[in-house]
Amino acid sequence: MFMKYRKKYPFCRLLCRVPAFLAAAVCVLFLSGCGKDQELEQFYAEMEDFTRQAEQDFQTLSAIDPSSETAVEELLSAMDSLAQTFSILSQITIPEEFASIEEIAQEAASYMAEAASLYHEAYADGAYAENTAVTAQENYDRAVMRMDVISQVLQGEMPTEEAVTITTQPASLEETQP
Repeated sequence: MFMKYRKKYPFCRLLCRVPAFLAAAVCVLFLSGCGKDQELEQFYAEMEDFTRQAEQDFQTLSAIDPSSETAVEELLSAMDSLAQTFSILSQITIPEEFASIEEIAQEAASYMAEAASLYHEAYADGAYAENTAVTAQENYDRAVMRMDVISQVLQGEMPTEEAVTITTQPASLEETQP
Protein backbone atom coordinates (compact mmCIF):
# COMPACT_ATOMS: atom_id res chain seq x y z
CA MET A 1 0.00 0.00 0.00
CA PHE A 2 2.85 2.40 0.84
CA MET A 3 4.39 2.01 -2.62
CA LYS A 4 1.28 3.15 -4.50
CA TYR A 5 1.57 6.54 -2.78
CA ARG A 6 5.26 6.89 -3.50
CA LYS A 7 4.70 8.33 -6.99
CA LYS A 8 2.03 10.77 -5.81
CA TYR A 9 3.83 11.69 -2.60
CA PRO A 10 7.61 11.41 -3.15
CA PHE A 11 8.24 12.50 0.42
CA CYS A 12 7.37 8.92 1.41
CA ARG A 13 11.06 8.17 0.78
CA LEU A 14 11.78 10.37 3.78
CA LEU A 15 10.21 7.79 6.02
CA CYS A 16 12.81 5.22 5.02
CA ARG A 17 15.67 7.37 6.37
CA VAL A 18 14.57 7.30 10.01
CA PRO A 19 16.46 4.10 11.00
CA ALA A 20 19.79 5.58 9.89
CA PHE A 21 19.34 8.53 12.17
CA LEU A 22 18.24 6.40 15.08
CA ALA A 23 21.67 4.74 14.96
CA ALA A 24 23.18 8.17 15.57
CA ALA A 25 20.81 8.67 18.48
CA VAL A 26 21.93 5.44 20.12
CA CYS A 27 25.57 6.46 19.68
CA VAL A 28 25.10 9.81 21.37
CA LEU A 29 23.20 8.22 24.24
CA PHE A 30 26.02 5.68 24.64
CA LEU A 31 28.64 8.40 24.79
CA SER A 32 26.69 10.66 27.13
CA GLY A 33 28.27 9.18 30.24
CA CYS A 34 31.86 8.96 29.00
CA GLY A 35 33.02 12.58 29.32
CA LYS A 36 35.73 13.55 31.79
CA ASP A 37 35.56 17.31 31.77
CA GLN A 38 32.83 19.91 31.81
CA GLU A 39 33.18 20.83 28.13
CA LEU A 40 32.68 17.22 27.07
CA GLU A 41 29.77 16.77 29.47
CA GLN A 42 28.13 19.91 28.07
CA PHE A 43 28.67 18.64 24.52
CA TYR A 44 27.20 15.23 25.34
CA ALA A 45 24.19 16.80 27.05
CA GLU A 46 23.53 19.10 24.10
CA MET A 47 23.94 16.25 21.61
CA GLU A 48 21.57 14.12 23.68
CA ASP A 49 18.97 16.93 23.67
CA PHE A 50 19.43 17.37 19.93
CA THR A 51 19.10 13.63 19.36
CA ARG A 52 15.96 13.39 21.44
CA GLN A 53 14.31 16.24 19.53
CA ALA A 54 15.43 14.93 16.14
CA GLU A 55 14.12 11.46 16.98
CA GLN A 56 10.78 13.01 17.87
CA ASP A 57 10.77 14.95 14.58
CA PHE A 58 11.57 11.80 12.61
CA GLN A 59 8.78 9.94 14.39
CA THR A 60 6.37 12.70 13.46
CA LEU A 61 7.54 12.47 9.87
CA SER A 62 7.17 8.70 9.77
CA ALA A 63 3.65 8.92 11.22
CA ILE A 64 2.36 10.88 8.22
CA ASP A 65 -0.30 8.98 6.32
CA PRO A 66 0.45 9.69 2.63
CA SER A 67 -3.22 9.14 1.74
CA SER A 68 -4.37 11.78 4.21
CA GLU A 69 -5.79 15.03 2.91
CA THR A 70 -3.41 16.84 5.25
CA ALA A 71 -0.29 14.86 4.28
CA VAL A 72 1.40 17.78 2.53
CA GLU A 73 0.75 20.18 5.41
CA GLU A 74 2.04 17.59 7.87
CA LEU A 75 5.15 17.04 5.74
CA LEU A 76 5.90 20.75 5.56
CA SER A 77 5.40 21.18 9.29
CA ALA A 78 7.64 18.17 10.06
CA MET A 79 10.34 19.47 7.71
CA ASP A 80 10.21 22.90 9.36
CA SER A 81 10.64 21.25 12.74
CA LEU A 82 13.58 19.16 11.45
CA ALA A 83 15.21 22.27 10.01
CA GLN A 84 14.85 24.02 13.37
CA THR A 85 16.25 21.00 15.21
CA PHE A 86 19.22 20.73 12.84
CA SER A 87 19.81 24.45 13.36
CA ILE A 88 20.28 23.66 17.05
CA LEU A 89 22.89 21.07 16.04
CA SER A 90 24.85 23.73 14.18
CA GLN A 91 24.94 25.89 17.33
CA ILE A 92 26.39 23.22 19.62
CA THR A 93 29.94 24.02 20.70
CA ILE A 94 32.09 21.14 19.47
CA PRO A 95 34.98 20.19 21.78
CA GLU A 96 38.48 19.78 20.38
CA GLU A 97 38.21 15.98 20.58
CA PHE A 98 35.45 16.09 17.96
CA ALA A 99 36.58 19.10 15.91
CA SER A 100 36.24 17.04 12.74
CA ILE A 101 32.44 17.08 12.99
CA GLU A 102 31.99 20.82 13.36
CA GLU A 103 31.83 21.55 9.64
CA ILE A 104 29.75 18.43 9.05
CA ALA A 105 27.19 19.60 11.63
CA GLN A 106 27.02 23.00 9.91
CA GLU A 107 26.49 21.31 6.54
CA ALA A 108 23.79 19.02 7.95
CA ALA A 109 21.88 22.02 9.27
CA SER A 110 22.26 23.88 5.99
CA TYR A 111 21.07 20.93 3.91
CA MET A 112 18.06 20.31 6.15
CA ALA A 113 17.07 23.99 6.01
CA GLU A 114 17.36 23.90 2.22
CA ALA A 115 15.31 20.68 2.07
CA ALA A 116 12.51 22.26 4.11
CA SER A 117 12.54 25.38 1.97
CA LEU A 118 12.47 23.38 -1.25
CA TYR A 119 9.61 21.19 -0.06
CA HIS A 120 7.61 24.35 0.63
CA GLU A 121 8.44 25.52 -2.87
CA ALA A 122 7.60 22.13 -4.40
CA TYR A 123 4.11 22.14 -2.90
CA ALA A 124 3.44 25.89 -3.19
CA ASP A 125 -0.05 27.07 -4.13
CA GLY A 126 -1.47 23.54 -4.17
CA ALA A 127 0.70 22.57 -7.12
CA TYR A 128 3.47 20.00 -7.21
CA ALA A 129 6.87 20.73 -8.75
CA GLU A 130 8.53 17.33 -9.13
CA ASN A 131 12.02 18.66 -9.96
CA THR A 132 11.99 20.85 -6.87
CA ALA A 133 10.80 17.94 -4.71
CA VAL A 134 13.62 15.77 -6.07
CA THR A 135 16.15 18.46 -5.15
CA ALA A 136 14.55 18.76 -1.71
CA GLN A 137 14.89 15.00 -1.23
CA GLU A 138 18.57 15.17 -2.25
CA ASN A 139 19.21 17.88 0.34
CA TYR A 140 17.37 15.85 2.98
CA ASP A 141 19.48 12.79 2.11
CA ARG A 142 22.67 14.86 2.38
CA ALA A 143 21.67 16.10 5.83
CA VAL A 144 20.88 12.59 7.04
CA MET A 145 24.14 11.25 5.54
CA ARG A 146 26.04 13.85 7.54
CA MET A 147 24.23 12.71 10.67
CA ASP A 148 25.41 9.19 9.87
CA VAL A 149 28.98 10.50 9.58
CA ILE A 150 28.72 12.32 12.92
CA SER A 151 27.41 9.12 14.49
CA GLN A 152 30.34 7.14 13.11
CA VAL A 153 32.87 9.70 14.36
CA LEU A 154 31.29 9.77 17.83
CA GLN A 155 31.53 5.98 17.91
CA GLY A 156 35.23 6.16 17.02
CA GLU A 157 34.69 4.66 13.58
CA MET A 158 36.01 5.85 10.23
CA PRO A 159 33.15 7.25 8.12
CA THR A 160 32.40 5.02 5.14
CA GLU A 161 30.37 7.34 2.90
CA GLU A 162 31.89 8.01 -0.51
CA ALA A 163 31.30 11.75 -0.21
CA VAL A 164 33.50 11.96 2.89
CA THR A 165 37.21 12.76 2.69
CA ILE A 166 39.24 11.50 5.62
CA THR A 167 42.14 13.68 6.78
CA THR A 168 44.25 12.48 9.66
CA GLN A 169 46.60 14.50 11.81
CA PRO A 170 49.84 13.13 13.20
CA ALA A 171 49.91 12.70 16.94
CA SER A 172 51.50 15.62 18.74
CA LEU A 173 54.96 15.21 20.24
CA GLU A 174 53.51 15.36 23.74
CA GLU A 175 51.25 12.40 23.00
CA THR A 176 54.05 10.27 21.54
CA GLN A 177 56.71 10.82 24.19
CA PRO A 178 56.78 8.41 27.17
